[in-house]
Amino acid sequence: MQVAAAAGRRRREDRLSTLSDDTLGRILSFLPAKEAARASVLSSRWRDTYAGVDAVSLDEQDRPFPGDPHPTPPFTTAITAALLARHNAPDPPPPLRVLRAVLNHYRHGDASAVDHWVSYAIKHAAPAHAGLEIDLRLRRAPLCSRRYSLRASEDVKEHGARLGRKRSRSPDPDPDEEEEERKQSNRRRTSDSGPDTDSEPDSHAPPEYTVPGRLFSCNALRSLSLGPCRLSPPDAVSLPYLEALVLTRVSDHERHVQRLIAACPRLAELTLEACGTITALYLLGNHRLRSLALRCCHSLAVVAVNGGMLRSLEYRGAAPVLSLSRGGGGQESFASCMVDVCGEEVSSAKDLAKLGEFLQLLASTKHLHLQSARLGCGIEHDALATSLPMFTSLLHLELTGQLPHCDGDAAIAAVSTILWRAPCLEVISLAFAPGPGNDELLARQSCRKDCKRGELAAAHQLRYNELEVLAATPAVRIPCLRSRVREIKLVHYHGGMAQRTLAKFLLCNAPVLDRLYCGFAPGPSWIQNKLRDEIQGWAMNKAENRIFD
Repeated sequence: MQVAAAAGRRRREDRLSTLSDDTLGRILSFLPAKEAARASVLSSRWRDTYAGVDAVSLDEQDRPFPGDPHPTPPFTTAITAALLARHNAPDPPPPLRVLRAVLNHYRHGDASAVDHWVSYAIKHAAPAHAGLEIDLRLRRAPLCSRRYSLRASEDVKEHGARLGRKRSRSPDPDPDEEEEERKQSNRRRTSDSGPDTDSEPDSHAPPEYTVPGRLFSCNALRSLSLGPCRLSPPDAVSLPYLEALVLTRVSDHERHVQRLIAACPRLAELTLEACGTITALYLLGNHRLRSLALRCCHSLAVVAVNGGMLRSLEYRGAAPVLSLSRGGGGQESFASCMVDVCGEEVSSAKDLAKLGEFLQLLASTKHLHLQSARLGCGIEHDALATSLPMFTSLLHLELTGQLPHCDGDAAIAAVSTILWRAPCLEVISLAFAPGPGNDELLARQSCRKDCKRGELAAAHQLRYNELEVLAATPAVRIPCLRSRVREIKLVHYHGGMAQRTLAKFLLCNAPVLDRLYCGFAPGPSWIQNKLRDEIQGWAMNKAENRIFD
């Protein structure tokens, strides 16, 4: 009886509440501010634990519906309250370590509140050895308006030509067709120009926040993420301990951005997103930079970087016209490189040659991720294949893009071209992007209660046709595929003819494969089972190392 009572007391014992206030505050700091504040209602012991939190992180939710009888307070009020709540306990709060605020809808009247947050963070910042992280995302919007789109096939072009001739002969054109053509023309014009082209000021443009100058002399700052905003840095900028910098849609002239970067001698991670005013970036004086990400900075043409420490490079934009030079004798291998060609599929010989020249700079990478509208980026074309380097250090190849139904042979040629140039390759990852418009179709179908199984499957492109006979798989002796590739990953596999052709080619020519992963697109389980059985028939690895999700 006594043993049972002792066991019951142990089960009821609250060891977490016996921890000190500092320890509890540190634990709650890893939660969003709202979740951490809710802990105060657990018991009287937890009433003042939020005062020990050293990280404040809040993300603005969507706006409430008009006419809501119980509207929530402004989001800026919630962040201010979260900061001031740290002073509710009799003991002084710990130094602030993290301030993260994501505003989806920044307004003109929010500037004073944001200034208050920045001033509070600087005043109550942790010591320089602990560091301060500030992340202010003041508007959530896509980085780029360029949508991934495939090159129109010849039959589609001929159909458009016939439609154009028909319209020219018709005295009374269809107004619906004219409206649709006008919308498509506007979309193409917007896509071609991108978000960073020079244009007349828009009276309806969203407000822009100007960062207070005192932020650029904070010695405790270790990580800074800002945007969209105007930096307007003062003449004297000193951020001696800043290690990570993310700038999104800053409108300053490139010399101001360059001066800010030059004032960060310890900068190790730099990310620029949709900064349309920057045309050149010089980082030769930085000997600590390890990670560089350039996303949709479409005006950027020249980048000079000290390559001695650089290990990770990410580029996202149109067909690369970037001139990347690695000074300081840096010929060391990249740990990871990503090239994301956004917008239309690269098809012209000129653009393909530019892409090949850019990939020459990444020949030493160990992990290469290529993303574009079409899987393989047109690598099988002579304009690119002839300039493709030998990736002697490449261990992991990752390809992302759409794969049209009848593009199996081209996909095999593109993948084979890279595999022949990667003698040490061990892992192949293929992520099949859904076709254009499938997200919108899925959203419409999910809102319907009478959605049929076939309609939902079509929205995800999940398919299986037993009458489709795959061509015989060519037997090739690509060195890495025959003797080194240990793992193959298929992501968002939906079973189209081209995907099945490519998967069969790889699996039937990889005798030393140890691990296979296949993640299916959402859809009916009976189709997934059919595709799984087919893949298992091709795979040459052990059954226990096959994972289907």
